[in-house]
Amino acid sequence: MSDEVRDLIFYIHGVTPRRDPAPHTTIYKSLNDGIRGFNPHWPTTFHGAEWGWNPGEETSVDQELLSQAQNQLGHRVLPEINNAKDFSLNPSRLAINQLRELSFFGYSDMFYYTSNTGKEAVRAAICKQLYSFVQKQRALDDRPLRLTLVGHSMGGVIAFDLLFHLFHPEVPPYSQHCFVHQSGKDESLHLRALAISGELKLRRLITLGNPLSSMALRHSRVVEAIAAGEKLNPLHYGLVPDETLPGPRWQNLWDLDDPLSWPVAPLMNNDSKVVSDVYVNVSDWISKAHYAYWTSKAAHKAIAERW
Repeated sequence: MSDEVRDLIFYIHGVTPRRDPAPHTTIYKSLNDGIRGFNPHWPTTFHGAEWGWNPGEETSVDQELLSQAQNQLGHRVLPEINNAKDFSLNPSRLAINQLRELSFFGYSDMFYYTSNTGKEAVRAAICKQLYSFVQKQRALDDRPLRLTLVGHSMGGVIAFDLLFHLFHPEVPPYSQHCFVHQSGKDESLHLRALAISGELKLRRLITLGNPLSSMALRHSRVVEAIAAGEKLNPLHYGLVPDETLPGPRWQNLWDLDDPLSWPVAPLMNNDSKVVSDVYVNVSDWISKAHYAYWTSKAAHKAIAERW
């Protein structure tokens, strides 16, 4: 770790498969300890976000109701699949049923985030938690902080959007784009001010099981650019080459057996090689691969080698 900056890790979870959600502290620690097992320079200081469920004792509101709503609807809809009578021989049906459940609980998170109200609520929650973490760390000493964002599944999309807000060079609202309109707006703008001033730097973006390529067309400007054969500019996300920090600034881990994960380098103008898709075999099971990155030694090793 450089004496001139202090490295921090911030985790953002994605799809929550548990029917009784609980803090993600265990999987965050599992990943952090696993990476440190291959690279002792990986920081011990980290914080993990919580969203999509209520981790406190107050009444759930907005995005905190997401997991509860998923469970309620899932308990009504999924049993109807099993009640369907079809006696044709289809050996792939077991895999299809597993994929159906995974896609239900996965894509409902994604659809929620692409709605205006869902996007607002999730972003506000993440900004408040990241800002609190950063402010606590700034109080320890006056060195600039260097952030590594680690996002799994939908958390990778959230992290990607957060970097656009932090590092896009234009003055808000960035050509009609605004990250948070209401709750969380002050925290989001404070974080951007720290990033623009250099007090909060970016070391890496690390995404695991990232569905971004299938969700890229969420804004008319992006649709126009992709339709014209253009690619996204990595500079708009703080992904700039750094001679003192070799290797990819964005490391995207994906597995063929994870139906929600996609390569992302084709999205970006990657002439400077700041984006790297890293194929890892975390599991051979369709129903397990999407969640296996947290405990996979192959994933731990891939991250440690490129950090």
